[in-house]
Amino acid sequence: MTRLGRRPLVIALVVLACVLVGYQLLPRDEKRINALLEQLCGRLNQTRDPATLGALRQFLTVALLPEVSLHASELSEDCAKFCGAFGTLQGLELVSARAGDLLNDPPLTFALSNVEVKISDRLARVDADLEVSVRGGAEQRRQVRHSRVRLAKREDHWQIEAIEVDPIVPSEPEARP
Repeated sequence: MTRLGRRPLVIALVVLACVLVGYQLLPRDEKRINALLEQLCGRLNQTRDPATLGALRQFLTVALLPEVSLHASELSEDCAKFCGAFGTLQGLELVSARAGDLLNDPPLTFALSNVEVKISDRLARVDADLEVSVRGGAEQRRQVRHSRVRLAKREDHWQIEAIEVDPIVPSEPEARP
């Protein structure tokens, strides 16, 4: 090949390499959704006093849709105070108000595992295992619950539309020698 013949090939390869690198660096919807959920868990984990509770509530106004619903079996225990339906909080205001329980209850740690994101146009569904454990103390209790999160894309960012947390599945205790 002559020098003139290689030049278009080299340019094409450089352009292709730039496109591939750019594609990997651009935030894709799956990454954005995962980042939003990880940030939510991080904010929940950081809530330890009125100031961090205020920061969490501010974050919730951005991360959640105004008509968000949160369903968990624990909510049915005192649903008369907060819930619209049995075990379900409906609306950003109620979810934000209930976030104050993080200061009254033992400190919890939240993490997601086995995250699977499915996107269809401007809607998304996430299936994941929510790991909840009590921070500190001598005994570590960890609960894993299957959870589903529905999201909607508004303008250019994703917001949470609904969260469903399954009840704890009773498991056999671990055998100890």
